[in-house]
Amino acid sequence: MPAVKRMRIIFVFILAALFLFSNYLEANIVLKVMAINPSKEQVQKVPVKAYLPKETKPEDVLDKGDLEVAYDTQQGSYYVWGEFELKPGEVIERDIEIRDIWAVPSNEIETLRLESGKLADMLKNTEFSERVAFLKNSIESKLNQIIENQRTTPANPEQHISEFRDNQRILESVKADLALARSLLSQAKPMPTVIVWRLIIAIIIFLGILAASFFFVWQKQARVITEDTFVNAGKKEEEYFSETKPSAHKSEEEKGLEPGDIKKMLDEENPEEKA
Repeated sequence: MPAVKRMRIIFVFILAALFLFSNYLEANIVLKVMAINPSKEQVQKVPVKAYLPKETKPEDVLDKGDLEVAYDTQQGSYYVWGEFELKPGEVIERDIEIRDIWAVPSNEIETLRLESGKLADMLKNTEFSERVAFLKNSIESKLNQIIENQRTTPANPEQHISEFRDNQRILESVKADLALARSLLSQAKPMPTVIVWRLIIAIIIFLGILAASFFFVWQKQARVITEDTFVNAGKKEEEYFSETKPSAHKSEEEKGLEPGDIKKMLDEENPEEKA
């Protein structure tokens, strides 16, 4: 093989795709990119290109050193790149510090847990109560699994990212369960309206019965009071006439007597004197 061709092959040979991760640095991870000039005789320019984890955005790259960040439309992810002039057999390393975005936030977990509890309470007295209770238990179990997965520190960041992606799949399952519970809530909405109207009708009927009861009691009391009034008035009138009638009779007798009548009465009482 010609020396020039061999040098070209060596020139394009790089180890930039090798991902070596260091330990955590204050909740961040460090991606190490390595390049090597395999020639032991010539100085060469070696291009470096390494793809970042697909979840990484440019704002998540805290320190990229003398590398640049670009986007690959075909791969659908960002990468770092650069070109270095290396001496024969020279090896270089570049550290890319990335914010640790591979964790499900605790506030998101608690928000999903609270929502599942509220949906279970709202559907508690519906025909979907058993189904939503099952969904709630499933959601609780999956959220607890995510918390447990994130409780232990992985052996290396590569494993950490892998576990995060597993947790993301679990999280999507939780969101699917919540979406199903929300659909049950929308189906159960007409039922409370019917119950409310039944309650309103029952209250109206109760108030009507109560009003009718008060009306009949009032009528009865009014009748009793009226009868007592008439009875008392009749007694007073009767007493009045019984007291006034003798005096009036006496007055008529007195008015009807004449002197001759008195003499007749005396003669009738003493017939012997008349003889």
